[in-house]
Amino acid sequence: MNDTRKQLPRNVGNGLNCSSCHIAGGTQANAGPYVGLTALFPMYNARDGRVISLQTRINDCFERSMNGHPLAWDAKEMNAMLMYIRWLSTGVPVGSQVAGRGMGQVDPSLKPDRARGATIYVAKCASCHGLQGAGTPDGSGGYVFPPVWGKQSYNTGAGMARTETAAAFIKSKMPMGQPDSLSDQDAIDVADYVAHQPRPVFAGGKPDAQAKRR
Repeated sequence: MNDTRKQLPRNVGNGLNCSSCHIAGGTQANAGPYVGLTALFPMYNARDGRVISLQTRINDCFERSMNGHPLAWDAKEMNAMLMYIRWLSTGVPVGSQVAGRGMGQVDPSLKPDRARGATIYVAKCASCHGLQGAGTPDGSGGYVFPPVWGKQSYNTGAGMARTETAAAFIKSKMPMGQPDSLSDQDAIDVADYVAHQPRPVFAGGKPDAQAKRR
């Protein structure tokens, strides 16, 4: 989860790891935590319009967020991920609601101001993610801070390519070490700016049936 790019180079097509979005190995609230996920699947996925398994959801991330290729369902790496999530989900009853699940929330009625978002990005985000969204390289082919647009970032089918999803994550977790320091409006503005920057196009068809990139 924390070293996905190096461990699975055939499946990851950009500079991201699972922990780029699922912070601290999927253990932090409002950063897509894995805690309790085993008890949720199979589940209906509105984006796909069908019931999916946890394996399918993991592969969605590989194809969208990682801009790469899915794992075989019986691959040892898939089983390792499933067992890790199961371990984190130990003791969580089926159907229960885990506090902090998902990416948090922002006021969906707010309208994004993309130009203002560009200003906020330069002031609050560029020191880590770069003025051109290219991230901060770690010197070994990976990144200390991940790219948020460009060829090494997530593609147009990823959840983070949706303004409201990215805004919720930004509001609760960014800038790093300063959670909830931005207002809902700040988060929506900067998320909309980032969402409309160049990035790989999702190869699996239409980017997202529920996309709200405005």
